[in-house]
Amino acid sequence: MESLDYHQIRDYCRTAVDMADELGAYDGLSFLIGEKFYSLMLALKQAEAKVEFLYNAGETGEDETAETPLSGNTEIHQGYLLAIQNNYQKALERIEDLSQLRNDFVEEIKEAFELDDIREYLESYPRFGGNESEFGISLKEDDQPMEFKDVMSEINDIFLVEEIKKLFY
Repeated sequence: MESLDYHQIRDYCRTAVDMADELGAYDGLSFLIGEKFYSLMLALKQAEAKVEFLYNAGETGEDETAETPLSGNTEIHQGYLLAIQNNYQKALERIEDLSQLRNDFVEEIKEAFELDDIREYLESYPRFGGNESEFGISLKEDDQPMEFKDVMSEINDIFLVEEIKKLFY
């Protein structure tokens, strides 16, 4: 994800409002929420997954007497745990920064668009990341049945839409 700050968020909102004036609220929100806000949410989800991974990697487990590749050398084991702790702290800070940006972004979107337009857009369960056809359905060029990864992508989008709805209303 590109470096994002409050000024960039405001620029995205202005661009989306201009798009909405020209093409309609759905297109403006597709750009703003479906592409830009979606990128931020993905980055936040990835940071949260990293923290969860690091947290689990730092746990020693119930059976501390179990033999592991690191158990024979306490210096390496301590260095490993310290590295995990260091990365864990950085990941937590990243989550905090991204969460604040997410909250700022939500407020800017609410100021730029009517809540009814936002609700209508989210209730249409759009595809995120610019992956939708004119009907909101992701179609392959050869009109073949969807593959497993495509189905999973749509399921993830549905869950993300539900999470985003909670941020707005």
